[in-house]
Amino acid sequence: MNGDRRGKDLAKGPIGRTIFFLAAPIVLGMFLQTAFNIIDTFYVGMLGSEQLAAISVTFPVVFIFIAIAVGLAVGTTALVSQALGARKHDDASNIAEHSLLAAVLVGIAVAVFGIMFSPPLFEFMGVHGEILQMTVAYANLIFVGFMFLFIGFLSQGIIQAGGDSKTPTRNLAVSVIANIILDPIFIFGFGPVPAMGLVGAGWATIISRSLGASLNVSHLLRGKSAVRIEPRCFCFTPSILKRIFMIGWPSSLSQSINSIGMILLTSLVGTFGVGALAAFGVGIRLESLAIMPLVGLGNAVVPFIGQNIGAGKMNRVKKCVSLTSYAAILFMLLIMSIWYFAPQVLFSPFTSDAEVLSIGTEYFQIISLGYIFMGLVFITGAAFQAAGRTTLQMLINIFRWSVTLSVAYWLVGGMGISGIWWGFPIGNVLGFVVFMIFLRSGFWLRKWEGKTSDT
Repeated sequence: MNGDRRGKDLAKGPIGRTIFFLAAPIVLGMFLQTAFNIIDTFYVGMLGSEQLAAISVTFPVVFIFIAIAVGLAVGTTALVSQALGARKHDDASNIAEHSLLAAVLVGIAVAVFGIMFSPPLFEFMGVHGEILQMTVAYANLIFVGFMFLFIGFLSQGIIQAGGDSKTPTRNLAVSVIANIILDPIFIFGFGPVPAMGLVGAGWATIISRSLGASLNVSHLLRGKSAVRIEPRCFCFTPSILKRIFMIGWPSSLSQSINSIGMILLTSLVGTFGVGALAAFGVGIRLESLAIMPLVGLGNAVVPFIGQNIGAGKMNRVKKCVSLTSYAAILFMLLIMSIWYFAPQVLFSPFTSDAEVLSIGTEYFQIISLGYIFMGLVFITGAAFQAAGRTTLQMLINIFRWSVTLSVAYWLVGGMGISGIWWGFPIGNVLGFVVFMIFLRSGFWLRKWEGKTSDT
């Protein structure tokens, strides 16, 4: 095997320029990724508040399993980029092949688990009756398509590890366009296709995600990436799979903590009625769209730092963290301003329900107060992941969510639903403080210091 076909050496060139051109397609890709949820929410909102509530409560549950894919992708990207930075192209390809095998196996296991246990979990979240039936039917379809989601995430991470962020973004754009076309056809019916309502949105998502995953894998098989996949040369090595999981599982658990936190908060929000659930669900989706540039920037940090660690260039690693932190502050200031001063404008395309609009407005105005700190948490967390310090990142995230949940449950009795919202900014501020303590201590880079080649 040989490398460097269409990859990019991230250990050379101007740091700011390199990160920008790596991050820009990833940011677009994250927008497209979130578009799946936004598009579904837009069309399902036309069916009514009950259907909107049903799709809203699935989001944190489904994201628990997406977190596993994200964690595996982090482990894969970190290991592949470090191998490429050290010019070990055969190792990089071997790691990539094992990660795709893991995607298939774990994707199937997650689908089975999700289908078996989703009904009692949704009941715990306060969903009952007809809404429960709709929610389970939609969620089960999403679970069925999880193997394609896993393959898509990991193949994207492999390609990005080589410095090519444009190709997976183009492939993702194709799948999003397919979803835009298929959603109204399957939800409302067209020609010979019957109207399937909420279930139709699930089928549209499955087909669209399988298309994007297929394009990524085809790119790798045709040798157009810095990492080439050659199934005929594959030799199963358990130790490689173990390395991927050892780096990936803390990231998966960390992301799962986010979802578990959202599930607990959703159950608390559900005590305030269907309108509150709908507002919270739409708010989560809008927020996930707005912070995509931040998430994309964090995703660009992982391969950049990974390759530079592999090449022993620690000064470039530290400058990367500094530059991206300033970028995160500026971006989150902009989002904070929009969220605080124009929340109703953002909610109005999804619902005309006065209760949903009122609750959603207050939600945005409170949570936006902690956005700058959330941005810095994203960047420092990505840096820790790239350095293989995923366990440290996980522990700090657990602390952040513990604060968020404790504050929400403490304040809800005296402040009502507003008390739930205040948990977010307080958790982000304290989480940022802990992240900065470890960042400035230099502990996260200590095991790599002996490999420094900077002058």
